[in-house]
Amino acid sequence: MSLYHHLKTWLGKKQEHPHEEETVALPEIHTGKVAHHTDADGTPAADKPIHYDNVAIPEVHIHPRRK
Repeated sequence: MSLYHHLKTWLGKKQEHPHEEETVALPEIHTGKVAHHTDADGTPAADKPIHYDNVAIPEVHIHPRRK
């Protein structure tokens, strides 16, 4: 067989494991280790930006579907 034929058959094969992506939203879980106090400007701490020292991000395992 020629090199052309080998390349043509190799490129024409189906992927064994097709790759698909999905967007997944993960919840933010507040650990409660940081006290929430109102600042001098009157803004409660719950309305301020989240820092990763007081938020736990859950570990998620996504398994492939079985056919």
